[in-house]
Amino acid sequence: MQDKQNPCRISVRSLLMRPDEVKEIDLTVDAETAALYGIPCRELPKLEGKLENKAGVLMLTYTLSCVPALICDRCLAPAETPVREEFSHVVVTETASEQNDAEYLLAPDAMLDLAEVAMTDLRLSLPTKTLCKPDCLGICPVCGQNRNEQPCTCESADLTLDLQQS
Repeated sequence: MQDKQNPCRISVRSLLMRPDEVKEIDLTVDAETAALYGIPCRELPKLEGKLENKAGVLMLTYTLSCVPALICDRCLAPAETPVREEFSHVVVTETASEQNDAEYLLAPDAMLDLAEVAMTDLRLSLPTKTLCKPDCLGICPVCGQNRNEQPCTCESADLTLDLQQS
């Protein structure tokens, strides 16, 4: 059962009660929700997978694919890095202690927000340094020229380039 106002929020109650029960997942996170998590996307996040009760343990396994609209950390140009990652989580309605919260997906009201799960997983899978290309030369700190587009003639630009490459 899905929440009519939020189709990414689904009930897992029936899955928890029926061993070997499987629910297929095929949904796309909308642009507004992706933007709420601070990740604008050129291609919206798509989840394909399943929720499955395996001997009383509810498992969420899915593949997330999208193209986030990122900016290169060196030259500030758009950087398209397609993401296609597989994720697996154990879903529980309660945990024995707060220490266990990090190990499980918590669905205290037996409702699971798949958009929240996907956007959190996406955020954690993004690289810490985004580059438009592996050999990006960046912007000259003196004149502001994007050195990927045209060489810079500033003297300190050569020193900066040497520091970036080392």
